[in-house]
Amino acid sequence: MKYNIQLVQTNSSYGNQYFIPYSVGLLQSYVNQFDEIKENFNFLKFIYKQEEPIDEQIKKIGKIDIVAQACYMWNWKFNLSFAEKVKQHNPDCIVILGGPQIPDLPDDFFKEHPFVDILCHGEGELVFHEILKQYLEDKRYGEIEGVSYNNKKTDTITHMSRRPRAIELSEIPSPYLDGTFSELLTEDVVWQVSWETNRGCPYRCSFCVWGSEYFNKIRKFPLEERLLKEINWFSENKIGLVFGCDANFGIFKRDVDIASALVVAKEKTGYPIKFRVCNAKNSNERVYQISEILNDAEMAKGTSMSVQSMNEDVLGVIKRKNIGMDKFKDLMNRFNKSSIPTYTEIILPLPNETKESFMSGLDMLLWGGQHSQINIYNCTILENSEMGSKNYMEEHGIKTIEVPVFQAHVDKTPYEQIQETEHIVVETKKMPKKDWIKSFQYSWVIQAFHTLGLLQYVAIVLANKYNCTYSDFYSTLIEYAEQNPESLFGTELNQINNSINNILAGQSHGQDVPEYELNIVWPPEEATLLRILNKINLFYYESANLVRFFAEKNDFALENDFLEELIWLQKEIIVQHQDDNEFVNLRLSYNFVEFVESVKNGISENLVKFPLQKEYRISKSPKFFKNRKDFARQVVWYGRKGGKYLNEKIEEVS
Repeated sequence: MKYNIQLVQTNSSYGNQYFIPYSVGLLQSYVNQFDEIKENFNFLKFIYKQEEPIDEQIKKIGKIDIVAQACYMWNWKFNLSFAEKVKQHNPDCIVILGGPQIPDLPDDFFKEHPFVDILCHGEGELVFHEILKQYLEDKRYGEIEGVSYNNKKTDTITHMSRRPRAIELSEIPSPYLDGTFSELLTEDVVWQVSWETNRGCPYRCSFCVWGSEYFNKIRKFPLEERLLKEINWFSENKIGLVFGCDANFGIFKRDVDIASALVVAKEKTGYPIKFRVCNAKNSNERVYQISEILNDAEMAKGTSMSVQSMNEDVLGVIKRKNIGMDKFKDLMNRFNKSSIPTYTEIILPLPNETKESFMSGLDMLLWGGQHSQINIYNCTILENSEMGSKNYMEEHGIKTIEVPVFQAHVDKTPYEQIQETEHIVVETKKMPKKDWIKSFQYSWVIQAFHTLGLLQYVAIVLANKYNCTYSDFYSTLIEYAEQNPESLFGTELNQINNSINNILAGQSHGQDVPEYELNIVWPPEEATLLRILNKINLFYYESANLVRFFAEKNDFALENDFLEELIWLQKEIIVQHQDDNEFVNLRLSYNFVEFVESVKNGISENLVKFPLQKEYRISKSPKFFKNRKDFARQVVWYGRKGGKYLNEKIEEVS
């Protein structure tokens, strides 16, 4: 008789798109290479989604002897509930939990969750194998390195530290190549994959657990024997998105070859369509080369130029070091000239960050040429991170609120699922709650109105012509919205204030935009863009009033044709679902087009008035959207990091 093993790794759904359960697939692949495991254990079909109430799922499965679950922040409460229900239906089942959400120091964990038998700390392949061997022998789980064991027979809890030597990655078979996922591929699902080319991270950022997880040593999976074959598997099985799990793709020379191999595979079959990855923290020439390769093949989801903060005091306490600003500018100029989309990630609020340093840091990024995307994320306290320790939180006055885990664009499910939560920072010693609220408002403004394009050209022209900062303009936008609550600016500010209040009440800050017919949760800045596009003429009429308000406040004069043409150009630059022409011609009295391009590319050029008007043609984006629903999905959801929301092909008409 074989013992039944149930592996569980659930994730959120994006329509009918799901990630193959890679982490537990690795466990199955590793242990199945040993005869004693294959002879004695039967692996049931993976559970990768919650389709119905948990009780119903478990009843359908039947007898389970061992359940092993991969635990992350986004499936933690589901896993606990599933484990408890499994124990109720199968009292003798061994319940094993592993993954990054498992606390390094369990403390009272087993008292609070008596239905759990074993916790695995760190990498799971070797540990899982040892557990299965002990299941067949003496069941001395408490002696396995990297395990915490709740022995109910003796009423004792043992905790073993992680094994000092990590597994050699060449010893782990590929679950993609060995048929582990063959049964899943028969399902009517649009599969996406997670993919490792290496493990580890040389950095020790206090908000992250990556570096400590693998002791800062990076190990590489074999290139010829594994990675290139996996690329062919992705291609042959029509995988649309390959999500790279590396912490620093581009850190090795061979990463250029990997990117090239992905492109060759796509040229053969059309798949994989996209490759998304975290690029090396301190971007370099190799990252640029990789970005060119992927961008030319339309495979890139944007190149990350992440910094998390621009303040040296902040970087010191989070143990992070960014590339120098001069190097950042040079790289941004090259990316912009080559029309390669980039994105920079910022975390709000980090220890030692003030409202003023936060706004100043965003100014620095904009002056440095980052007009493509700035993604500002809530500071989430992760299990086992240094920032999550009691001493660290007390030292920096970190205060959090538990809120539903925010995952952009996930389906709002037709039945009640378990609500996963996270703890996000809303106050620190240097950023009291009132300043966090103002910083949250400002982060929304920068993302919605600048990097999503609504007022990007306007802001670039005003900041560079009138010797003011971007924060001068965008702070004025908030002031104008407050003074004009009935305007579109005012109503959108009210929407973001509602999101902030929801956070402070322990609720989600995601927003609904039902008129676009997608039953998903939108980030507030994207929701703002979508709503404004429905009233685009009114918005740009009000934008002219905003600019007049800004000019009066800063005591500079605006010529009527200057403002009228700048607003007109800005409106036509934005991709709109109402567009029904292939192009639009504009007659301009100023060199706005050349001026904005020069600013983005780091080239000095004066804004001048032509002796006679010049005619420009703006080519509209391809009509890949048939309706509002398709537009919202392709341009805003899928296209954000690729810059699809702007019509940037502008030519002077001779």
